[in-house]
Amino acid sequence: MNKDVQEKAEALNQWILKQELILEYQKYERCIQKDEKLKLLEDELKQLQQDIVKAKHSGKDSQELIQIYQEKKKMFDENPIVYNYLVLKDEVNQFLNQIQNDINLELKKKS
Repeated sequence: MNKDVQEKAEALNQWILKQELILEYQKYERCIQKDEKLKLLEDELKQLQQDIVKAKHSGKDSQELIQIYQEKKKMFDENPIVYNYLVLKDEVNQFLNQIQNDINLELKKKS
């Protein structure tokens, strides 16, 4: 990558990291990382996902595991911190996709 492009990419990265949306998203991300109950619940959900896949793969009935997973997932997703985090995560993805689309449009104009 040439030096000019690298400098522009770094400047864009710094600009993105200073945006209010990104700062808010990072705040909620840190809250989740610091909350031991949420981390534990997230780990349980991951384990349940693996257990469901193993049960299905071995031909066992996984309905009970799915039910438990759905209940815990609902509880996790409805936590205000997680809910806000997920909403912001979607907004951040849209924001970054828009930046990518804008860059691609500008590159096509120069071609």
